[in-house]
Amino acid sequence: MLKPAPGAGGEPGAGGASARLSLMPFVGLALIFAAGPLGTDMFLPSVPAITAELHTAATTTQLAITTFMIGMGVGQVLFGPVSDSWGRRQLLISGTLLGVLSSLVCSLAPSIEILVTARLFQGIAGGIGVVLVRAIITDRSKPSEAAKSFAVLMAINGVAPIVAPLIGGVLHEVTGWRGVFWVLTAVAVVQLGVAVRNPESLDASARSEGRVLSTYRRMGTLLKIPEFAGHVLIFGFGFGTMFAFIAGSSVVFQSQLGLSPVAYSVAFAVNASALIVMSVVNVRLAGVVDPRTLQKWGVVLLALGAVALLVVAVFVVPHVPGAAGAAAEGAEAAAPLWLVVVCLLCTITTTAGNGLMMANTTVLAQGIAARYAGAGSALLGAVQFLVAGLVSPMTAMGEDKLMMLALTMCASAVVAHCGNALVVFGRRRAA
Repeated sequence: MLKPAPGAGGEPGAGGASARLSLMPFVGLALIFAAGPLGTDMFLPSVPAITAELHTAATTTQLAITTFMIGMGVGQVLFGPVSDSWGRRQLLISGTLLGVLSSLVCSLAPSIEILVTARLFQGIAGGIGVVLVRAIITDRSKPSEAAKSFAVLMAINGVAPIVAPLIGGVLHEVTGWRGVFWVLTAVAVVQLGVAVRNPESLDASARSEGRVLSTYRRMGTLLKIPEFAGHVLIFGFGFGTMFAFIAGSSVVFQSQLGLSPVAYSVAFAVNASALIVMSVVNVRLAGVVDPRTLQKWGVVLLALGAVALLVVAVFVVPHVPGAAGAAAEGAEAAAPLWLVVVCLLCTITTTAGNGLMMANTTVLAQGIAARYAGAGSALLGAVQFLVAGLVSPMTAMGEDKLMMLALTMCASAVVAHCGNALVVFGRRRAA
């Protein structure tokens, strides 16, 4: 049985460090946490230009996105657990330094092979940053403060997919695709400066003992705790309902429902704003409403939106000529505006649920992990990326993309509710 580390849930946090997390250090950590969205979304407008300049196929250039995402997952799994034994600061410095070097190589890459390889290491650097930022916040914050901090990070994750492609597009027009990576290099330098100035959050007395391999066994130990395993399922598959929209919405809203690229961008931004709004609401409610209650509300909302979209796909779309025709034949459609709005309201509900669920699930899971916050953070991140990889191809199956999107969201929501049942079981058994 895992025991809470000194100070877990008390003053100031699970790491036993004396330094509380004030505003400016948190802003710096938030910049490091944003490495993932920035590295993914700023790059997207440059894909056609990279394909042309490096004389390769578009599918090969897409590997630069795939390897980055793989690197994000690998970085979290490999270095999160190790930080419980070695401490956070030196690993954070090493990760951000790797980010500087890999971004620099991306800027100078003479071939697609070098670019794709550099992107893998850039993703590993981003994964190290994400997993350690979650652990550092757990170390240095009381649960109520951690809930607010995680809610702010979720808001950043909501803003980044809207802003980063715009920034990347402007930079590409002014400087070309290499200029985008030069800016990412500059951001990585700032992140390195933040890491150097960041104090160690995990006191030597609070660190776990044993060899490096034993740190990875602790992930298995954590998963044997029903309540923690339930939180991991809620976090990963709850996020899966939102990522299914991210992966499949372009085809659904443009090809099946007939939106123009500009109109789809607006719809995507409106949907993402729900994550921002609910994250702000969560900041206000943290410390006032129990995070378990907020988590339940979030899970209910994300499931409600998914089920509502499935009802629309099954019972409404077949009776709407424009949308039904596109679903059956793959033709361009011109679905009525009211149907677009109804579908968007369903996905907004699911995204809003994620805004409540993700921050509170993170603080609850990290509270259980206690002194193994690095291993706990790694598990949350690993399952999140695993589920993202699972739901993305599912949304592309079949002819009726709206139906597949709704089914994928519902399937993810069902597993998330199974996780909630596992949490309840674990609490009753521990009582």
